[in-house]
Amino acid sequence: MHTKRVLLAGVVSAFALAAFPAAQAAEDFPAKPIRLIVPYSPGGGTDVTARIVAEAAAADIGQPIVVENRPGASGTVGTLLAKREKADGYTLLFGIQATMALNPSLFKAASYAPKEDFDGVALISESPYVITVPGKSDINTYEDFAAAASERMTMANGGSAALLAARLLARDADLKFSNIPYSGSGAAISDILAGRVNALISSPVSVLPHVESGALKPVLVTSAERYSALPDAPTAQELGFEDFKVVGWYSIVAPKGVPQTRLDRLNAAFNKAVSDPATRDRLSEIGVTPSSLNLDAKAVSDYIGREYDLWTAEIAEAGLEPQ
Repeated sequence: MHTKRVLLAGVVSAFALAAFPAAQAAEDFPAKPIRLIVPYSPGGGTDVTARIVAEAAAADIGQPIVVENRPGASGTVGTLLAKREKADGYTLLFGIQATMALNPSLFKAASYAPKEDFDGVALISESPYVITVPGKSDINTYEDFAAAASERMTMANGGSAALLAARLLARDADLKFSNIPYSGSGAAISDILAGRVNALISSPVSVLPHVESGALKPVLVTSAERYSALPDAPTAQELGFEDFKVVGWYSIVAPKGVPQTRLDRLNAAFNKAVSDPATRDRLSEIGVTPSSLNLDAKAVSDYIGREYDLWTAEIAEAGLEPQ
């Protein structure tokens, strides 16, 4: 009997030792650098925001968060890349309104399902879109803009969300202009500054430095209320387009299936980063409105799901066919 007890104790100890490394690994997450895929070009508003937040979150988790730009097809290339990665918490995606709520309905190449293929990690910001024109343009007000709008007017946009916002405004305001799509706001800004396009619709973060320098002038913002960084720019609702509101948002998501403990750890780190006064100031300085919702990981997934359902219905109602 004594021998059996000794053998049993040895077996139990062996199992405990075998289980210890797995438990320790879970506690040690993350044990190596984290990769954050940004599906847009370097230098644009999305990229700048991602780098500010990644730097702040990395300080909390004790590992670098390495931003990797994978632009193409209005964010689809990088999003599909992230979808195929291992769901271990070491690959994240900077998911924005365009990629998570719009692209699957707008582009045939966007062969992913946001609600089924990704887990929410954190909500980073909510901001409007802004229409700007060159500083030397004769357009100074929305009324000037509407009077100049024609099929010959070219409107650059830095992604599918901005493109849809422009189309919805054109529909509601009975405007005509030719939409010119870009894979990211950086290239679109280069072209408007060079005079190759007449107007630009983008996130404020992309254009604020150029508005401050006088190189660009704001015409309107798409939020329900005036945007604090552009207090003189009227909203579409103020101009008479009742209930017109298109607000973009940034989030962090992960390939579906990351262990909940890791999602929670990442959620805590990014929420802490967004809540940090220094980080909020940095984001506000570039025109990004940090989220104050402080959502947990599941609530972020729910938020993205609601946005996806809303914009899928809106796109269908607008009669926009996948390209």
